Amino acid sequence: MNKLMNRNFAAKLISIFFAMILWLYVMNVINPRVTREELNIPVQLMNESIVRQSDLVVFGQPEPTIRVRLSGNRDQVHTITRENIEARIDLRGYTEGTNSIPIEVNVPVGVEVDWSPKFATIELERIVSKQKEVVVQIEGQPAEGYVLGEPQLRPNLVWVEGPESNVNSVENVVAQMNLEGQEDNVSLSLPLKAVNSRGEEVTTVTVRTTLVDVFAPIDQLKTVGIDLNLEVEPAEGYRILSIISEPVTITVKGQQDILAGINTLSTEPFPLEELSENTEVIIPIVFPGGVSAFDQENVTVRIDVEEVLEETYVVPREEFRTLNLDEDLVLNQEILPERLEITLSALESIMENLDPRTIQVIIDAEDLEEGVHQVNPRIQLPINMENSVTIMEITPEIFDIQLEQRE
Repeated sequence: MNKLMNRNFAAKLISIFFAMILWLYVMNVINPRVTREELNIPVQLMNESIVRQSDLVVFGQPEPTIRVRLSGNRDQVHTITRENIEARIDLRGYTEGTNSIPIEVNVPVGVEVDWSPKFATIELERIVSKQKEVVVQIEGQPAEGYVLGEPQLRPNLVWVEGPESNVNSVENVVAQMNLEGQEDNVSLSLPLKAVNSRGEEVTTVTVRTTLVDVFAPIDQLKTVGIDLNLEVEPAEGYRILSIISEPVTITVKGQQDILAGINTLSTEPFPLEELSENTEVIIPIVFPGGVSAFDQENVTVRIDVEEVLEETYVVPREEFRTLNLDEDLVLNQEILPERLEITLSALESIMENLDPRTIQVIIDAEDLEEGVHQVNPRIQLPINMENSVTIMEITPEIFDIQLEQRE
């Protein structure tokens, strides 16, 4: 009996020995232990909704990845795909600011796993809401002769919500409107988007109001004249030479029905008294309701004045001229006044150019016969000065002449 048991025991040992050899052969030759690395395995963020209930949100768009090392038998390692590797971080319980959160990795059983890095840096930022101004961005131009008026928005302020830094980067909220070739007023409901100072859309925030109602008046352009409401009085001894305004017409804008009855606009009342020197003033134009300036709101008016001078000139009787005298008669020079005093009035610039030698005293003897006659002398000035010089006084104004028979 003992011999039989000893023989079985020996057989079992031999079987175990060969089994171990076979196992070692299989494990080392047929199915050896291997190691494999997978790079850039994405890490999922878990429980973002729970964090949001605390008015927190993950700042930016983090996309953490890790390097995973798998170790095990070749048949087990090779059956694991990238989709079988679950990497995640749990955001629950973390607070505002920068957090270092451990990364958890799960793979099917039977394989050892290691990964790097072990922690991910996640920044949680507070969710805020701020009001931002709504701005209409106009594309295209109205038809020729028309211009965009002041758009009306409802609402003109909207709430923007999101991570605080992203909300702070929002310059305004814009709506885009195309007015190419428009002649009539435009009323539309337009979608809104938040943009930063560079005009780039900020997609990480939410605009609570999705649409804005925009009314864009399309105004007509019209050129009208300008009436000067100007009261100008020169100082004593001065005369107004000219009043020149610039511009004489302006372009205005307004709704077509309002502009239909407007052809001229007036300036505000502007009195100027006791002017003794050239003056330039800027006078505002009066715009009726619904009408505004397209390019200019004021008129520049220049008033030129000049002093008026009076001068008395003396013409001796030897320089008197007689016209239309009968050829049988002569003028007795002895009874003529020794001189004639002539007082003239004219602008300073004209008076300076007046040559006294060009002033002539004319005695018209037409139809006069021999004898003594009372005459009114006629003063003759240069042709270019007749309309700009005023004869104020002649002394004597009337005098006697004696016509005698020629010997």
